[in-house]
Amino acid sequence: MSKPFVKAAGGKSKLVPTIMTHVPELRGRYYEPFVGGGAVFLALHEKNLLSTNLWTTLNDANGELMNAYAVVKSDSANLVRKLQSLQKKHSKETYYAIRAKEEKEPLARAARFLYLNKTCFNGLYRVNKDGKFNVPMGDYKNPKIVEPEVLECWASALKFCKLRSEDFERVLDEADRGDFVYADPPYLPRSKTADFTSYTADKFGMKDHERLAESLALADKRGAKFLCSQGDSEAVRQLYKQFDITAVSVKHMVGASAKSRTSVGELLIKNYD
Repeated sequence: MSKPFVKAAGGKSKLVPTIMTHVPELRGRYYEPFVGGGAVFLALHEKNLLSTNLWTTLNDANGELMNAYAVVKSDSANLVRKLQSLQKKHSKETYYAIRAKEEKEPLARAARFLYLNKTCFNGLYRVNKDGKFNVPMGDYKNPKIVEPEVLECWASALKFCKLRSEDFERVLDEADRGDFVYADPPYLPRSKTADFTSYTADKFGMKDHERLAESLALADKRGAKFLCSQGDSEAVRQLYKQFDITAVSVKHMVGASAKSRTSVGELLIKNYD
């Protein structure tokens, strides 16, 4: 039952075996500034590659996502009960009523987020300019809203993790000699209709990618190692031309139809042999 507990556009579950062949020996702290569904972190945890003496830092700009991580870590049993209740009530009316309601208490916020994540169209997390979640309900006959064993597995995995929700630059500034960073930022859109990067009200654009490249270059100078996943484009290749670039392909699971879910080129960028 070890798998991401949340659906994430651009999730790395299918690419994990390839990514793991590029991971160096881990001796220091581990940082993920764009954790998303956390598939890579989970794989490292399962193989006992992460130190329990040094904190792992998981970060994402999506505050609702990181609140869900925090509740899974500290209160998974009550979260399971809330989600089981929502599972029984699930309907079109329930979906739109919960989507329209904003919760403030952490447990209720996490339950709302995960319910919407498992029942909305393709598991997308998209908000409008006012920060309001606006994805329509997905066409699922019997969506699996909660898997208690999965959340229990994650509660254990997160035991030695620091959970944050802030700008990636502040997280990367801490990576130093001996540490390892896996960065999986929102990709530059491949077309006008393929923009799935709206995880927050402020989109992740070219200037952010330039900031990320600069931050990783600074981490490199401090002696940290990094591995970065990116969509394959000439712009990205230019940003990281001084580092090792490996082209890979992966089948994306986000699309308007099954026919649109095709294999696309991606890059794995690293600063070590």
